[in-house]
Amino acid sequence: ETLPVAQKMGAPLGPGEVLLPALPSGGQPQGGLMGKTIAIGLLLWALPWMGAAMVGLWRAKSEFWRAFWLMSGVWAFIDAGIALFGLLGGEPTADGLRRGLWINAGLDVAYVLVGLFLLARKGALNKGLGWAIVVQGVFLLGFDVLHALRV
Repeated sequence: ETLPVAQKMGAPLGPGEVLLPALPSGGQPQGGLMGKTIAIGLLLWALPWMGAAMVGLWRAKSEFWRAFWLMSGVWAFIDAGIALFGLLGGEPTADGLRRGLWINAGLDVAYVLVGLFLLARKGALNKGLGWAIVVQGVFLLGFDVLHALRV
């Protein structure tokens, strides 16, 4: 534990000192539930996108928006499934979780490249699919890298 001496003694914090919860080694939340915490974060991303995709598909009038919302819904469904698997499964080791996140980050780069490829093609369908893939891929890349660095 690396708490300031004043904090250990119960004294008030001084200027510039910040009270942070002490984490066990490896920076994992209490109870070692880093995988569950990440799964909840992914689920909190997926659920609003599922709702938005349903409303978007219901209201979409153009081919671009139908493609965008359909692909966004597919991604949200897959993300929610991965999150539920993470919540219901066993807690991975820190090394296994980190390795999985880095592999996913590599896949996320591939997703973004596929989305950019579709954006470069003609047609509203390609543009809608491409933008949906880029949005989801960029988020997932940031999400996976951030968590891989924290595990």
